[in-house]
Amino acid sequence: GSKENVSPIMDHSNSPIHGLGFPQRVANLMASLNPVRTNNRALDVGCAVGGASFELAKSFYHVEAFDFSENFVAAAKRMQSGEELTIKVPIEGDISEEVSVIHEPGVDADLLEKVNFFQGDACALSEYAENKDGFGTFDGAIVSNLLCRLPDPMACLKAMPKIINKGGVVVMVTPFTWLEEFTPRSKWLGGFNDPVSHEPIYSKDKLKEIMEELGFEKIHEEQMPLVIREHARKYQYIISEASGWRKK
Repeated sequence: GSKENVSPIMDHSNSPIHGLGFPQRVANLMASLNPVRTNNRALDVGCAVGGASFELAKSFYHVEAFDFSENFVAAAKRMQSGEELTIKVPIEGDISEEVSVIHEPGVDADLLEKVNFFQGDACALSEYAENKDGFGTFDGAIVSNLLCRLPDPMACLKAMPKIINKGGVVVMVTPFTWLEEFTPRSKWLGGFNDPVSHEPIYSKDKLKEIMEELGFEKIHEEQMPLVIREHARKYQYIISEASGWRKK
């Protein structure tokens, strides 16, 4: 949120305000899927600056949250400590406005203490499960707009049975935007034609096949829009697919 008078979207007819609050919506979706509570711990994979992590802390006793970006993790920790952060929001051309960043309603000091932020790699989840002190297992995990940005998506997916408790829920949110600058083509889950049959292979279908092989049942699917501001009159409108998976 912001203390200043800068709207996330310029007011206009039919503005896509439903695309706001994306991290919080992802966290709330996972909690709403009623994971079995074994240890009441949650994991935020690719946490950015902690929006979803703090929201998860409203529903779980403890949240582990990590991101590959040291800058994002540093900002999340500063928010957690109560430090006032300011950011510059582009308005037009070289014009920007400085705003103060604040927590969402309901995020208080007790809740902030529930989250442990660290710099990490989603492709190393299996290693964390086996070797990282205090990492442990989880009743719920979110992997939000990250899968198609990993150099090895399967490394992340294969770790899920190791870190999710029985009856726990994983929420995968992704637009399946495969690009070779992030993921070698040989590692794409889908988004290409079968070299033999020439039939299209879609990531959604492949993800279902993989998760079922890993011992998860698909329990939910929805289209989840989000809006990313570039400046006052230009935004990215993205429709990610959100799917929920319960460990058998």
